[in-house]
Amino acid sequence: MKLSTKMIIITIILIVVMGLLTMGAISTIVQQAMTQQLEEQGLTYSRMAADNVANPLLDGNILNVQRTIENLLQTGSGISYVYVIDNDGKVAAHTFSGGFPSNLTNINVLEPSQVTSTMLLNVQSQGLIRDVGVRILEGLNAEIHIGFSHNSIMQWIYNVRKLMLSLTLYGVLLGSVAALVLSTLITKPLKKLAAHALRLGKGDLEEDILIRGKDEIVELAHCLNRMRKDLFSGMQKLRQSEESNRTLLEAISAAGEGIAVFQDNGSHKYVMKFVNEQYENLTGYTKDELLEMEVNKIVRTESREQVEEVWNRYHQGLKLPKQIEISINRKDGSKLYVEASYCNITYEGNQAIICINRDITEKKKTSLEIIRKNRELAALNELSKAISGQMNLKEMLNEALYTILQVIGKQAGWIFVYNERENETEIELMCHIGIEQEEASAQTMQFQECGHFSRSNSSSVQLHSSLGTACPIKQLNLPDGTKALNHVYVPLTYKGRVLGVLNIIGSDTEFFTKEDLNLLNPIGMQLGVAIENAELWVELNKKEMLRKQLLNKVITAQEEERKRISRELHDESSQSIAALGVGLKTAIEIMSIDKKYALTILEELKNNTSMILKELHHIIYDLRPSLIDDLGLLPAIRWYVESRLGFTGIEPHVSFIGNPIRLPDEIEITIFRIVQESITNAIKYSHAENVYLGLEFEHNALVAYIEDDGVGFSVEGTLNQNDGKGSFGLLGMRERAELIGGEINIQSVANMGTRISLKLNLPDLEEESYEENQNLLGR
Repeated sequence: MKLSTKMIIITIILIVVMGLLTMGAISTIVQQAMTQQLEEQGLTYSRMAADNVANPLLDGNILNVQRTIENLLQTGSGISYVYVIDNDGKVAAHTFSGGFPSNLTNINVLEPSQVTSTMLLNVQSQGLIRDVGVRILEGLNAEIHIGFSHNSIMQWIYNVRKLMLSLTLYGVLLGSVAALVLSTLITKPLKKLAAHALRLGKGDLEEDILIRGKDEIVELAHCLNRMRKDLFSGMQKLRQSEESNRTLLEAISAAGEGIAVFQDNGSHKYVMKFVNEQYENLTGYTKDELLEMEVNKIVRTESREQVEEVWNRYHQGLKLPKQIEISINRKDGSKLYVEASYCNITYEGNQAIICINRDITEKKKTSLEIIRKNRELAALNELSKAISGQMNLKEMLNEALYTILQVIGKQAGWIFVYNERENETEIELMCHIGIEQEEASAQTMQFQECGHFSRSNSSSVQLHSSLGTACPIKQLNLPDGTKALNHVYVPLTYKGRVLGVLNIIGSDTEFFTKEDLNLLNPIGMQLGVAIENAELWVELNKKEMLRKQLLNKVITAQEEERKRISRELHDESSQSIAALGVGLKTAIEIMSIDKKYALTILEELKNNTSMILKELHHIIYDLRPSLIDDLGLLPAIRWYVESRLGFTGIEPHVSFIGNPIRLPDEIEITIFRIVQESITNAIKYSHAENVYLGLEFEHNALVAYIEDDGVGFSVEGTLNQNDGKGSFGLLGMRERAELIGGEINIQSVANMGTRISLKLNLPDLEEESYEENQNLLGR
């Protein structure tokens, strides 16, 4: 559409809109003014009529009232009707020729407090009527109503609108003519400018445009002329720039950087238009192979999004990234990391992108290795946080499994451990995530017979990524509804021992990467250490509990021993000493009377004194065998065994092998107490016929054993009683042995007897001969 036509249409629309707005505003103002005038006129007529009919109405002269309102109807301008209502509310007189409308008295009725009232009525035969009611006299209910027609007002408004519409039409006509003339004056030079701009677009930069005048169009022509000159100058510089670009490319090539120039082939596919020798060396392709090659054939999949972002920024006119890291495929299939810098250039007269590439493969590999190490350290740190402070093995492993699955992005796995009990290895399921308890237990048992994993290499992480249909793991349903596709075995090791196994399952959407397997190896070792620590903690707690129980038993035993000593001293020694005192007193009293009898009493008291001394020696020996201090360990043991078993019916068999030496006091008394406790237990519980005791002196070692042929007992059951009724004698022997660096081994079989052996590693001690005690050694 031409500019002149547009201007005429716009002018017409503006004039019409302004005319309509003006017509509406004036009509409203005229209507409001005439309505106000009509109301004021009606009130004036009504008050005058009320004054004229007041006296006749009060006198009851209705005829006079009728004549008055008829005269008012004939002489008043615009009056449609008049009617009078008397004090009783009835119509006294009216001017309606066809009879008074019955419902008119119910409309515009004055309230007792009102003097005047105005209401607009729509009467079918007369149109809009403004009814004005006035009270004839104050204090009376009589009213006079006059109806004024609105037709005159509507006629005035119609005339005003007709006039405004005519003026609007004249304005439209005059505006159209003016717009046509004005547009012609404007478009003529604009057409000339447009033709000149087309010549500029086609490259005709030789001729200026000539337009006379001083208006804005002339200014625009001057601007186009200046633009022509600038374009002409720019074209000259561009030609020089292309020559400079070629020189720059050659200079960058000499610096050893790989250079490639890309252009859009018209379908948003970027092809190479120029490559240098260094770029050929980087990619392994020849120049002929690279030219016209699409860039996506070289860029690896993981870097294509970055390159696409470069093209998008290029099309949007945004600044290209100065430096990004991308990976490309060499011709031989190997992966190459390059640092790529992009820039807009003009190449052979067309817009293009130049890419300068620097080989950073070695640097990238080092960086990825650092990232991998950091990931491993972060994962191990998270695992360490999960298991730190946890001494409950199951809870600790459950926390660890949850953390491991989150770190490597898997959803299912389980852990079981090996428990060694009574020379047998048991398997115990500790935790599971992503599979049911029954399935985890079944997989744990079936795993031991699975042929997919090499037991000879069970201390290393193994991946089985092609599960056969017969593999039970293949049948598992993972939490997201997928099937198990691969499975990894992670041994939990400590000092070369496999303490348990971490099993993790992957689906077709959850592959195990090489980084995952490298990460799982230290995780397995860390969990192995955690399991060992947890077991040591349990053992430590168990020993601590036993130590407390033993301490309580020792304290109880001490008190019992004190009671026994007190009782023996009271029952035997104290009474004997009291009897000795009484006897001495008796001897003193009869010495002067019967000296011979007194000497007999003293002789008996002397014998009693010897018995008392033996009793005291017996008590003292139970507290500390003096034979150990006087003769040494071996004579004390032989004497104790033979003296204790001599009255029980149990046959003692004592033997000493090797070269006996004297040991430190604490070691000798500990060995004696272990022998003492063993003999006491044999007497009380074994029902044995023979007890065999031996000490074997080896090079820097001592082995002592006490063996009987009695009824035997359950060693584990006795030691592991949790009701406080365990054998504190056996526990005490173990504690005593550990205090001197020895090891106690207790073996017992029902109806086949019991053997308690003590092995003690001895340092180089100065040997002390037992030659003076050969008779006690049985040599």
